[in-house]
Amino acid sequence: MRATIPALASTSLTEVARHYCELEEGNFAVGFNSGSLHIYGSDGVMVDKVKLDERIIGLANSGGNLVAATSTGGVRAFSGEKLWEYGIESGCEKICPHPDGILVADSSDRLLLISSQGILLASIECKSPVSIIKSTGRVCAVALDDGSILILNLSLEILHESPAATDDIESVSCMAFRSDDVLMVARNSLGVVVDDRPENRIECWHPQRGMLKSTEVFSRVTYLLPTDEGVVAGCFDGTLLMMKIGSNESDTIAQLEYQISYISSWRGDMLIASWFDVFRVSNDGSVIWQFEHPGIVECILSLGERVALIGDDRKSGSTPAPIVIIDPDTPATEEHISNNYKGENEKFSGALSPEEEAIAESRPEANPESDQILQDLNEDNKIESQEAELEPDILEELSASARAINLPPVADAGDDITVEADDESKAEVMLDGSRSYDPDGDIASWAWEDERQRVIGHRDRIRVKLAKGVHVFYLTVTDDKGSATKSSITVHVK
Repeated sequence: MRATIPALASTSLTEVARHYCELEEGNFAVGFNSGSLHIYGSDGVMVDKVKLDERIIGLANSGGNLVAATSTGGVRAFSGEKLWEYGIESGCEKICPHPDGILVADSSDRLLLISSQGILLASIECKSPVSIIKSTGRVCAVALDDGSILILNLSLEILHESPAATDDIESVSCMAFRSDDVLMVARNSLGVVVDDRPENRIECWHPQRGMLKSTEVFSRVTYLLPTDEGVVAGCFDGTLLMMKIGSNESDTIAQLEYQISYISSWRGDMLIASWFDVFRVSNDGSVIWQFEHPGIVECILSLGERVALIGDDRKSGSTPAPIVIIDPDTPATEEHISNNYKGENEKFSGALSPEEEAIAESRPEANPESDQILQDLNEDNKIESQEAELEPDILEELSASARAINLPPVADAGDDITVEADDESKAEVMLDGSRSYDPDGDIASWAWEDERQRVIGHRDRIRVKLAKGVHVFYLTVTDDKGSATKSSITVHVK
């Protein structure tokens, strides 16, 4: 029996929520690809709505004002009404709050510092598209798509730079600043490494002194939460780790079943999003309660005494998952199932109550008048009736039929490849699994493995650097209902 809590409120959406941020007084903002910008209260009720002309790529709270960045227009600040606008011709890629305003990465490989009044304060060149931006009260950090890291001061002057590896394909999955301004970086080697460098690791970077240490982890880190003691790391395989300041080791706090997508602090405990569930977990790893969301939870927003759970059901063409409001301090009950967020077509499960089953299984009483009419109509004929046999376990058969509806995804790792090595006897190859598909839904995850069954990537396309020889890679795709299939590709480097 699991302990859970009920939902306080639920807000239906007409499209998938893509970007979100916390605002003042328990309010929060949600942005959509259509350009719609919604503001909700802590009760889940919409309090304001703005329609922009371009796709929203990010939201930020800057000095209590909401700033929205768009794909082609630039950035706009709102506080009930539009306060200012800063046009960016190339469009925006990423946005991040900054003590003096906001940081914006544009599509022209620039990082811009824009004040809280909409004035450009500083800018620097970035040699590749920015994947992550983080900022504290004293330091900023930028992760680039090529695996490079820039640590900057608040004027965008570079304090330290970690260039991309030249002998491997690397990526940064997440970053977080500790309270002492040490930057925690989750780094991954996507290719076949040529030295003893761990494939998945957490690095500690000092703004001036550079890297302090590197700790190997055995799964890709998907979220980092700074704490007073160090940092909590959530991993792709569901592992929850604690890395304490001054320690070169990581301690396992808990082991969940699925990928951890978000971690939030809550009254000395942690709220952890993993697949469709949110868990309240104590620091010793004990699960206090488990709450099931209609979608894969991607964000937990703090609203004062409540939190908002935002997710995506990953089913194109269907009704998007709603925003669900919960109070994490609600006393947990055993196996409590909340229907507050269910749609009209989900009110009934299809199962019968005990009373209904008794009625269904009982034979109806014959009406004497009806019997006489039938006898008169068929007085010359003998009517033989045969009692219908009841199915012994109709619910089980219905359940089996429902399960059989889901078709497994089709994994396609691509055609075999033969390439020529360069002067260093190496070759860079793109593994492309984008032809994979799910006939009755969406693919929720990709996982590439090498010949040693090491996971080397989690996208549909990854780059690998290979030495001469024959290499075999395996692609596993998992659909939104948990079914998975596998495919392989052989790469010959001559």
